[in-house]
Amino acid sequence: MKSKHLTGILLAILGSSLWGVSGPASTVLFNQGVAVAWLISSKMLIAGIVTLGYAAVKTPRLLTTPWRTRKDALQMVVFVLFGMIAMQFVYFKAVAVANAPTATILQYLSPIVVLVVLAVKTLTLPRRSDVVIIAFAMLGTLLIVTKGRLTTLAITPQALFWGLLAAVAAATYTLLPGELLQRHSPLVVTGWAQLLGGLLMTVWAPFWRQVPHLTAFGWGCYAFVVIGGTIVAYLVYLASLQYITPTAASLLDAFEPLAATVIAVLFLGTRLSGWELVGGLVIIGIVVAMALLAPKAPGESTAP
Repeated sequence: MKSKHLTGILLAILGSSLWGVSGPASTVLFNQGVAVAWLISSKMLIAGIVTLGYAAVKTPRLLTTPWRTRKDALQMVVFVLFGMIAMQFVYFKAVAVANAPTATILQYLSPIVVLVVLAVKTLTLPRRSDVVIIAFAMLGTLLIVTKGRLTTLAITPQALFWGLLAAVAAATYTLLPGELLQRHSPLVVTGWAQLLGGLLMTVWAPFWRQVPHLTAFGWGCYAFVVIGGTIVAYLVYLASLQYITPTAASLLDAFEPLAATVIAVLFLGTRLSGWELVGGLVIIGIVVAMALLAPKAPGESTAP
């Protein structure tokens, strides 16, 4: 049992780290002239074909279940438009106008956004612990965007806008497919969302037009973003849920901003001030605390 639990932990860390490293890898692409829309259309289409193909082999009878009722089909369309496409485009746009560590850490505020949305939706006042969490999250964000000089914005307004919007988009991505994921295979739902999202983005930005002229290293980074940072990352994360609880897996999501920061600083020459690092650690710590304080779902006390 312990070995299986350790396997689940390592898989969750690997999945989160791969997601995180895709941020700095995409920075290389943007520096070589890749447009955000081109990257999203091509990578989502490839990832959708591969993921849905894998689902067709693994669970062929479940492949079309999200489309068998009008309600589910409508929820799928909404998720594709306002969940999958929005989250992908906004995050990579934030990376393009800011940098990978800043974009990834600000996106990591999404659980706070979810907390606020659910409080408004249910018309319930947040707990005292929730108020403390929100206050510390705001403090961490303030340290990042001001670099400790609280009266001066240290990043561009555009970077701040897209970074905070990335948190909102990630929260929407989390909230929209809730009912779908309860009734259908997460692998199937994600595969369809990626494929349809890629097709819709291709209408806007056809991947066969204005193909970027990348170096060999650039194409390697592109392959990583598509394969490692999208396909493998998600499949590995799903595999981790066979051994550990969703709550435990969510705690290990902290490796996403950590991986993005480490790779960007070590290999891309990104410089972060001490206050930015403190702000990032505050946000990561408070989200981990939030996951620890959240009530567990029935049957989640032990790993499956």
